[in-house]
Amino acid sequence: MFNSIRTKLTVTYIILIVVVMVFTALFLLNILEQYYFAYQYSAMTRAANLVSGFAAPKMIATPDVVDISNLAYDFSRQINARVIITDHRQRVLGDNQRVGGLVGTTLERKEIAAALVQEEDWSVQYSEAAESWVLQNAVPIMNEENVIGSVFIASSLSYIHGVQDDIRNYLIIATLLAVVLASFLGRFFTHRMMVPIEALTVAAEKMARGDLTQNVKVYSKDEIGRLTTQFNEMAQQIQESTRQLKDFVANASHEMRTPLTSLNILVKSLREYPLDANEQEEFMEDIDHELERLIHLVENLLDLTRLDRLAGEDTMAKIDVVPTVRSTLEMLRKRAHEQDISFSYSLPERTAPVFAVLHQIKQVVFNVVDNAIRYTPAGGQVWVR
Repeated sequence: MFNSIRTKLTVTYIILIVVVMVFTALFLLNILEQYYFAYQYSAMTRAANLVSGFAAPKMIATPDVVDISNLAYDFSRQINARVIITDHRQRVLGDNQRVGGLVGTTLERKEIAAALVQEEDWSVQYSEAAESWVLQNAVPIMNEENVIGSVFIASSLSYIHGVQDDIRNYLIIATLLAVVLASFLGRFFTHRMMVPIEALTVAAEKMARGDLTQNVKVYSKDEIGRLTTQFNEMAQQIQESTRQLKDFVANASHEMRTPLTSLNILVKSLREYPLDANEQEEFMEDIDHELERLIHLVENLLDLTRLDRLAGEDTMAKIDVVPTVRSTLEMLRKRAHEQDISFSYSLPERTAPVFAVLHQIKQVVFNVVDNAIRYTPAGGQVWVR
């Protein structure tokens, strides 16, 4: 199943979306948690300072634990939090839980100790009594410039955690919906992307089996579209090259058939018919002529093969063309002599370097001089300079 690019792309989309959604959810939940904690701490601090202002007058003379506990109870109902009031020795003077509370005990909490030295400290811990996580902080109770006690507040975080759970559930549902949507969209877009690739694959397979008449529809102007265009151009070039190759083979076969047929007839005549010496000599001259003709055709084919092999070297270079021209002319000298043509050339030892492609220079010289030799009658002259 995973051998398909369509499946790999779709799975990749889904994995990316899941990873992004998970990290986004963790980031948002952390931000929300920090925001709610800061907000809750600020609200609790304001409430504790308010309680501190009401409790200070009640603690100047002999503290009335019942009156202070009632104060803690009233504020506890308003802010929905545990309110405990202590003296400067951390002894509890008031507790909103008037039955079973901590009045008369010493409450050793780091938040209270920090408040008594006018510092800030808070904590989050799990409360067995409230069966939830609670945020705890304390503020000092001041009489002029002296610290005479503290107000300790513990507020449940169940509401905040409930909101976080709701957000987490919404994010999970959103992630699942995004995965489903990504699956459909991924399949749709990968299908559109794979259609031209599959068409190219089928066309390439047909060309590999010998069917060169391939032309793939171009669906877009992107990289795949440009690849399809290049494929079509390549297919056309291969078709044209194949056609030229077939024509060349046909022409070469036709040109070689005549001397081979003549040789076949001459050899059979020598074998089957009694001939005198003059006739045999005439037949041998004819055989020699046809062999020369056949050799000439083969040499032409070899020359074309050499030039075609050099055609692969399309590098422009700064060169002296004289050696290339001289070697090409030397290759053509024998052909001129075979046709009883006087052949000569005049070249300098060297010339100033020029930017050129060597095999193209050789091909141009070969074509021009070969035409001159071919169309010059016997006894004529070809001169190159």
